[in-house]
Amino acid sequence: MAVGFLIDSSNRDRALKVPKGSSIIIGRTGDSDYVLDDAAASRQHMEISGRDDGYFWRDLDSTNGVFINDEKLLSGELKSGDRIRIGSTVLIFEVDSDEGKALLPTDDSVGARERILETLGKSGEGGERGEADVLLEAVYKVMNDIASNYEPCSLVDRILETTMKAIDAQRGAIFFAGPEGEDLLPCPVCNHVHVIEEGKLKHAGSEDIHISRTVARKVLKDGESVLVQDTRSEAGLDGAASILSLDLRSIICAPVRGKYGVMGILYIDSDRPGHAYTHGHMLLSTAVGNSAGLALENAKMHQELLQKERIERDIELAGIIQDGFLEHRWATKDSRYQVYAEMKPAKTVGGDFYDFVNLDSDRVGVLVGDVSGKGVPSALAMAQILAEFRVHVTKESSPAAVLGALNESMCERSQRGMFCTLCYLSLDLRTGEAVCANAGHHPVLHATRIDVEETGRPSGPPIGIVADAVWEDGGFTLEKGDTIFMYTDGIIEARGAISHHETGEEPVEYGIDSLKMLARDLSGEAPEIVVREVLRDVHRFCEPLVPHDDCALLVLRRLA
Repeated sequence: MAVGFLIDSSNRDRALKVPKGSSIIIGRTGDSDYVLDDAAASRQHMEISGRDDGYFWRDLDSTNGVFINDEKLLSGELKSGDRIRIGSTVLIFEVDSDEGKALLPTDDSVGARERILETLGKSGEGGERGEADVLLEAVYKVMNDIASNYEPCSLVDRILETTMKAIDAQRGAIFFAGPEGEDLLPCPVCNHVHVIEEGKLKHAGSEDIHISRTVARKVLKDGESVLVQDTRSEAGLDGAASILSLDLRSIICAPVRGKYGVMGILYIDSDRPGHAYTHGHMLLSTAVGNSAGLALENAKMHQELLQKERIERDIELAGIIQDGFLEHRWATKDSRYQVYAEMKPAKTVGGDFYDFVNLDSDRVGVLVGDVSGKGVPSALAMAQILAEFRVHVTKESSPAAVLGALNESMCERSQRGMFCTLCYLSLDLRTGEAVCANAGHHPVLHATRIDVEETGRPSGPPIGIVADAVWEDGGFTLEKGDTIFMYTDGIIEARGAISHHETGEEPVEYGIDSLKMLARDLSGEAPEIVVREVLRDVHRFCEPLVPHDDCALLVLRRLA
């Protein structure tokens, strides 16, 4: 006959049996059948009734309500595994035909734990404390000890310490399975085998630990626990060289199960005459092995999350540092010109960049570039290129010569095919004459009172590809009221969010025409307004997504 149990998730020792044909009241006062020490619970909060057709519950007009599996309800049927939340208290409802079984953890992978009572019989008969009680208490202690440990090495030590103490074992160790599930490997964190022998914990090399490989490989292969009580007559293990050579008398070997299979073994043996492990010891070890695997996986995930958080913090800091490389002030105080630029990385950091430099009292240099790729590698390359650019502009006489010097150094250190497109121009502030060299970058947009034209087209490849590449200088003049736009491909290649998977069409890109249209519409505005409006328009085009590539835009306007 199915029996219901109400179990406190934070203390599985606390459970209440709910037989069919009965009902219980859960509440905060002492006259309730199941008393909650929770300020959010009402005096009589809810009722659970066991009927022939199942278990049902109802809210007794509580103040804060009842949440079943995180959904606030008034009544309904309870099924095995349902979570009942009242305030901060979480109760688990379980139904099982074996009254003892439901008192143990309910993970499907830990069936061996559930067989402890089946094998040893019901505990507490005649008022005596039986072996089942002792082993159950040991199981609970082990589970509680390892439940909140997220340090993998420390966790392995704790698993061994509590298990060995619970069954008074002579020697025990934990091994991890190799990639093929056959080899026995040390702890992947410290690269040592965790061992306890005669009560002493140590971390040893694999070659220093001698165990029955026959038994260990059988457990790894079959995924079932093995108990050897008499090594000289154990069926299927007769004559095993490892057992005979080590003169072992009793062995327990249990799989350490993770979510996706056997991840290792819990190995326990003894060479003492008369020191034989029992079937109950094997069941406890199996229960520990199952829970230990899940705990180790949780610890691994916890460490990975911490590492991810550290990386994210480092990348966030890298973004702040990268922003410090970019010039945010016009390189000269000349009131005849206005300039503004922004770079928006697709990730926290990116490979797009820009720069302003004073060449002499009457000339400034303006640079926009795009390193191949995205993320940290591109950001590091960008920092290097900017640093070298600020050195070369003081030595070279023309933009083309600057590109040549940058190309030479990048070709020397370039790895994995990384390259960079660049557009660099020097501007005479008195005359508005600009000299431009372009290394595989997009042309400059020159907005006049009449139209928007493309100028300063590429005269050579991106830097970092061809060691002896050369570029040519080209020129144009900024008249009063003219504006130039220097940009990266993240702007014009930004993709619209409309899905074209069903038609097979390519996603629509923002395009150079959209940028030209805004250049015309905003021709009279200050560069800062223009830059922010263009970037805002690109984001609107991509919504609800964001641009997939870094976006950099520099706008320079001649006022007088």
